[in-house]
Amino acid sequence: MANAIVVAVIKGGRVGDPEQNFALRLAIEKARSVNMPKDNIERAIEKGMGTGKGEVVEEIILEGYGPDGVAIVISAVTDNHNRTVSEIKNILEKGGGNLGEPGSVMYLFDKRGEILIEGKVEEALTLELIEMGALDIEKTPEGLFVVYTEPADLTLIAQKTERDPGVLSVEANLIYKEKMRVEVKNPEMVTKLLDILSEHNDVQEVYSNGNW
Repeated sequence: MANAIVVAVIKGGRVGDPEQNFALRLAIEKARSVNMPKDNIERAIEKGMGTGKGEVVEEIILEGYGPDGVAIVISAVTDNHNRTVSEIKNILEKGGGNLGEPGSVMYLFDKRGEILIEGKVEEALTLELIEMGALDIEKTPEGLFVVYTEPADLTLIAQKTERDPGVLSVEANLIYKEKMRVEVKNPEMVTKLLDILSEHNDVQEVYSNGNW
Protein backbone atom coordinates (compact mmCIF):
# COMPACT_ATOMS: atom_id res chain seq x y z
CA MET A 1 0.00 0.00 0.00
CA ALA A 2 2.84 2.39 0.85
CA ASN A 3 4.51 1.70 -2.47
CA ALA A 4 1.25 2.33 -4.34
CA ILE A 5 0.95 5.71 -2.62
CA VAL A 6 4.56 6.63 -3.41
CA VAL A 7 4.07 5.68 -7.07
CA ALA A 8 0.81 7.65 -7.32
CA VAL A 9 2.53 10.77 -5.98
CA ILE A 10 5.52 10.44 -8.31
CA LYS A 11 3.52 9.60 -11.44
CA GLY A 12 1.15 12.46 -10.61
CA GLY A 13 3.98 14.97 -10.86
CA ARG A 14 4.96 14.85 -7.16
CA VAL A 15 1.51 16.18 -6.25
CA GLY A 16 0.70 15.11 -2.68
CA ASP A 17 -2.82 16.55 -2.50
CA PRO A 18 -5.40 13.79 -3.16
CA GLU A 19 -7.89 16.41 -4.35
CA GLN A 20 -5.48 17.33 -7.15
CA ASN A 21 -4.19 13.80 -7.79
CA PHE A 22 -7.00 11.31 -8.43
CA ALA A 23 -4.74 8.24 -8.52
CA LEU A 24 -3.31 9.21 -5.13
CA ARG A 25 -6.80 9.53 -3.68
CA LEU A 26 -7.64 6.00 -4.84
CA ALA A 27 -4.37 4.67 -3.39
CA ILE A 28 -5.12 6.31 -0.03
CA GLU A 29 -8.65 4.89 0.01
CA LYS A 30 -7.28 1.38 -0.62
CA ALA A 31 -4.71 1.84 2.15
CA ARG A 32 -7.40 2.94 4.58
CA SER A 33 -9.57 -0.04 3.63
CA VAL A 34 -6.86 -2.35 5.05
CA ASN A 35 -6.40 -0.14 8.13
CA MET A 36 -3.05 1.38 7.16
CA PRO A 37 -2.15 3.91 9.91
CA LYS A 38 -2.49 7.59 9.06
CA ASP A 39 1.16 8.25 9.93
CA ASN A 40 2.28 5.58 7.45
CA ILE A 41 0.13 7.11 4.73
CA GLU A 42 1.59 10.56 5.38
CA ARG A 43 5.15 9.21 5.34
CA ALA A 44 4.49 7.50 2.01
CA ILE A 45 3.15 10.74 0.54
CA GLU A 46 6.21 12.64 1.79
CA LYS A 47 8.49 9.99 0.34
CA GLY A 48 6.83 10.32 -3.04
CA MET A 49 7.13 14.10 -2.88
CA GLY A 50 10.82 13.82 -1.99
CA THR A 51 10.36 15.65 1.31
CA GLY A 52 10.56 12.68 3.66
CA LYS A 53 13.52 11.16 5.45
CA GLY A 54 15.46 8.22 4.07
CA GLU A 55 16.17 7.20 0.49
CA VAL A 56 15.04 9.34 -2.42
CA VAL A 57 12.90 7.56 -5.01
CA GLU A 58 12.39 8.64 -8.61
CA GLU A 59 10.44 7.57 -11.65
CA ILE A 60 12.53 6.60 -14.65
CA ILE A 61 11.19 5.99 -18.14
CA LEU A 62 13.26 3.57 -20.22
CA GLU A 63 12.86 2.92 -23.93
CA GLY A 64 13.92 -0.03 -26.02
CA TYR A 65 13.10 -2.65 -28.58
CA GLY A 66 12.06 -6.27 -28.32
CA PRO A 67 11.94 -9.10 -30.87
CA ASP A 68 10.38 -8.23 -34.24
CA GLY A 69 11.20 -4.57 -33.68
CA VAL A 70 8.47 -4.11 -31.09
CA ALA A 71 8.87 -0.75 -29.33
CA ILE A 72 8.79 -0.90 -25.53
CA VAL A 73 8.39 1.83 -22.92
CA ILE A 74 9.08 0.90 -19.29
CA SER A 75 8.00 2.97 -16.28
CA ALA A 76 9.94 2.17 -13.11
CA VAL A 77 10.24 3.69 -9.64
CA THR A 78 13.57 3.20 -7.92
CA ASP A 79 15.92 4.41 -5.22
CA ASN A 80 18.94 3.19 -7.21
CA HIS A 81 18.89 4.52 -10.77
CA ASN A 82 22.01 2.74 -12.04
CA ARG A 83 21.02 -0.66 -10.65
CA THR A 84 17.54 -0.52 -12.16
CA VAL A 85 18.79 0.58 -15.59
CA SER A 86 21.44 -2.15 -15.60
CA GLU A 87 18.99 -4.89 -14.64
CA ILE A 88 16.39 -3.84 -17.21
CA LYS A 89 19.07 -3.57 -19.90
CA ASN A 90 20.12 -7.13 -19.08
CA ILE A 91 16.51 -8.42 -19.28
CA LEU A 92 16.00 -6.78 -22.67
CA GLU A 93 19.20 -8.20 -24.12
CA LYS A 94 18.50 -11.71 -22.84
CA GLY A 95 15.02 -11.49 -24.35
CA GLY A 96 16.26 -10.63 -27.82
CA GLY A 97 15.91 -6.86 -27.51
CA ASN A 98 17.99 -3.87 -26.52
CA LEU A 99 17.83 -0.74 -24.41
CA GLY A 100 17.55 2.44 -26.46
CA GLU A 101 18.49 6.06 -25.92
CA PRO A 102 15.91 8.55 -24.60
CA GLY A 103 13.58 9.41 -27.45
CA SER A 104 14.42 6.30 -29.49
CA VAL A 105 10.86 4.94 -29.33
CA MET A 106 8.90 7.56 -27.39
CA TYR A 107 7.80 9.23 -30.62
CA LEU A 108 5.71 6.11 -31.28
CA PHE A 109 3.62 6.73 -28.14
CA ASP A 110 1.45 9.49 -26.68
CA LYS A 111 1.31 10.21 -22.97
CA ARG A 112 -2.35 10.00 -22.01
CA GLY A 113 -4.66 9.91 -19.04
CA GLU A 114 -6.60 6.64 -18.93
CA ILE A 115 -9.85 6.26 -16.97
CA LEU A 116 -11.36 2.79 -16.54
CA ILE A 117 -15.06 2.90 -15.77
CA GLU A 118 -17.25 0.08 -14.50
CA GLY A 119 -20.97 0.70 -14.94
CA LYS A 120 -23.09 2.56 -17.47
CA VAL A 121 -21.82 5.46 -19.52
CA GLU A 122 -24.91 7.09 -20.94
CA GLU A 123 -24.88 9.38 -23.97
CA ALA A 124 -25.33 12.47 -21.78
CA LEU A 125 -22.18 11.64 -19.80
CA THR A 126 -20.27 10.88 -23.00
CA LEU A 127 -21.13 14.30 -24.40
CA GLU A 128 -20.14 16.02 -21.15
CA LEU A 129 -16.78 14.24 -21.07
CA ILE A 130 -16.07 15.21 -24.67
CA GLU A 131 -16.93 18.83 -23.84
CA MET A 132 -14.49 18.62 -20.93
CA GLY A 133 -11.71 17.47 -23.24
CA ALA A 134 -11.95 13.67 -23.40
CA LEU A 135 -10.00 12.52 -26.47
CA ASP A 136 -11.65 9.14 -26.99
CA ILE A 137 -14.10 6.78 -25.30
CA GLU A 138 -14.00 3.03 -25.96
CA LYS A 139 -15.74 -0.07 -24.65
CA THR A 140 -13.63 -3.13 -23.88
CA PRO A 141 -14.68 -6.76 -24.59
CA GLU A 142 -15.04 -7.14 -20.80
CA GLY A 143 -17.68 -4.42 -20.72
CA LEU A 144 -15.55 -1.65 -19.20
CA PHE A 145 -15.44 1.85 -20.63
CA VAL A 146 -12.07 3.49 -21.25
CA VAL A 147 -11.73 7.26 -21.49
CA TYR A 148 -8.50 8.77 -22.82
CA THR A 149 -7.57 12.32 -21.86
CA GLU A 150 -4.72 14.76 -21.98
CA PRO A 151 -2.60 14.22 -18.84
CA ALA A 152 -3.57 17.60 -17.38
CA ASP A 153 -7.30 16.78 -17.71
CA LEU A 154 -7.15 13.36 -16.03
CA THR A 155 -8.16 14.27 -12.47
CA LEU A 156 -10.97 16.65 -13.45
CA ILE A 157 -12.57 14.20 -15.90
CA ALA A 158 -12.13 11.26 -13.51
CA GLN A 159 -13.90 13.21 -10.78
CA LYS A 160 -16.75 13.97 -13.17
CA THR A 161 -17.24 10.30 -14.12
CA GLU A 162 -17.14 9.26 -10.47
CA ARG A 163 -20.08 11.52 -9.63
CA ASP A 164 -22.32 10.04 -12.34
CA PRO A 165 -25.08 7.83 -10.84
CA GLY A 166 -24.59 5.08 -13.44
CA VAL A 167 -20.89 4.63 -12.68
CA LEU A 168 -19.94 1.92 -10.17
CA SER A 169 -16.17 2.41 -9.97
CA VAL A 170 -13.41 4.49 -11.52
CA GLU A 171 -9.66 3.94 -11.87
CA ALA A 172 -7.35 6.55 -13.33
CA ASN A 173 -3.72 6.43 -14.41
CA LEU A 174 -1.23 8.12 -16.70
CA ILE A 175 -0.13 5.80 -19.50
CA TYR A 176 1.84 5.70 -22.74
CA LYS A 177 -0.54 4.81 -25.57
CA GLU A 178 0.86 3.49 -28.86
CA LYS A 179 0.10 5.57 -31.95
CA MET A 180 0.01 2.46 -34.16
CA ARG A 181 0.78 -1.23 -33.78
CA VAL A 182 3.29 -3.45 -35.57
CA GLU A 183 2.72 -7.10 -36.49
CA VAL A 184 4.54 -9.62 -34.30
CA LYS A 185 5.91 -12.79 -35.91
CA ASN A 186 7.16 -14.34 -32.66
CA PRO A 187 4.43 -13.58 -30.11
CA GLU A 188 5.74 -16.07 -27.54
CA MET A 189 9.15 -14.38 -27.43
CA VAL A 190 7.65 -10.90 -27.13
CA THR A 191 5.09 -11.94 -24.50
CA LYS A 192 7.77 -13.68 -22.42
CA LEU A 193 10.00 -10.60 -22.49
CA LEU A 194 7.15 -8.26 -21.51
CA ASP A 195 6.14 -10.61 -18.67
CA ILE A 196 9.69 -10.75 -17.28
CA LEU A 197 9.98 -6.96 -17.44
CA SER A 198 6.64 -6.59 -15.64
CA GLU A 199 7.80 -8.91 -12.85
CA HIS A 200 10.83 -6.76 -12.00
CA ASN A 201 10.41 -5.24 -8.54
CA ASP A 202 11.00 -1.66 -9.68
CA VAL A 203 8.86 -1.79 -12.81
CA GLN A 204 5.38 -0.28 -12.53
CA GLU A 205 4.12 -0.47 -16.12
CA VAL A 206 5.31 -1.85 -19.47
CA TYR A 207 3.90 -0.56 -22.75
CA SER A 208 4.50 -1.91 -26.26
CA ASN A 209 3.17 -1.39 -29.79
CA GLY A 210 3.09 -5.07 -30.70
CA ASN A 211 0.00 -6.55 -32.32
CA TRP A 212 -0.69 -10.28 -31.90
